[in-house]
Amino acid sequence: MKKELRRIQQALMTGVSYMLPFIVFAGITIAGTGILTSYFGSTNEIVTGLNGFAWTVMGFIPPIFGAYVSYSLADKAGIAPGFIGGWLAANPISDSTSASGFLGGLVAGLLAGYLVNYLKKLPIPSIINSLNSTLIIPVISGLVIYFLMAYPVGFVVGGLNDVIINGLLGLAGNPSTAFLLGAVLSGMCAFDMGGPLGKIALTFVFAIWSDPSGLGFMANAAVFPGIMVPAISCGLAALIAPKKFTQSERDSAISVVLTGLVGITEGTLPYAFRDPIRVIGSNVIGAAVGGALMMSMQISCSGVSGIVGIPTANNPLMFTLCIVIGVVISTLLQVLVKKEAVEVTKEEDVDFEIEF
Repeated sequence: MKKELRRIQQALMTGVSYMLPFIVFAGITIAGTGILTSYFGSTNEIVTGLNGFAWTVMGFIPPIFGAYVSYSLADKAGIAPGFIGGWLAANPISDSTSASGFLGGLVAGLLAGYLVNYLKKLPIPSIINSLNSTLIIPVISGLVIYFLMAYPVGFVVGGLNDVIINGLLGLAGNPSTAFLLGAVLSGMCAFDMGGPLGKIALTFVFAIWSDPSGLGFMANAAVFPGIMVPAISCGLAALIAPKKFTQSERDSAISVVLTGLVGITEGTLPYAFRDPIRVIGSNVIGAAVGGALMMSMQISCSGVSGIVGIPTANNPLMFTLCIVIGVVISTLLQVLVKKEAVEVTKEEDVDFEIEF
């Protein structure tokens, strides 16, 4: 069971990795054309057409995700049925079902992958064995996935997706609860600095990325503090209170700040390994405050990766301020709560491994 869960987790990560370039292209293009339209008043037909095309690419996300989740489980034979199922998740054919988006793409990918693996094991006459992978499996699996995703799965998962989206819209639309959603998403990213908990938060953002309400872009803005605050604050704290950090931490402080500015959280890991409770605790608090402010003020952002996302925010000034507030809180907490560092000699050093 544990092995199978790990396999599913790997399939999920594979799907996300193949899907990410589409999200980056669509997000940056939507942001860029939005800037031209909103800030420069552009009505150029090319700009309008490019914006519409970027939203079309956004619709590729569920089928691409479903195809490569299935690919991870069943190799090339899983791509076609996974893509078919993912497309049906985004484009339901029955009026009684709703679009299930990213969540439906995930279900389609898993169903297609396991179905293809099952079909591969079925005995077939040797005379048609050469047609198995190129004709028989794609056709049978595609038809089965079509009927599953179009009706029973589409009805159940589409309905569940509607419930989730409506519930989150309710949280995001009410200032008294919106802060909680932002705080949780950002805090998850800050907690394990690029680990599985942060990936769960980002997977959730991808799941609602293309929602017409704009909730996906608000959730995307909310995770920026969780991605940027940890590395920036660790580096700044090492520069402000050098006695509380080791020589190696001080030497890498500036580079860690720079990695945080471009949205790379992993530079925080050496700091967290040496003093996990104080460093991670401070980072989570600062990031959670920043994420809560983002969501409370309904700041949205279609960009990715650190400071390059600032111009794509609907309010770049307040977007930046939320991140700065998170950095200030986290940095001050580390300066206040960390104890004076004790250098560890090479002889005293103990090898250890941390797995996520």
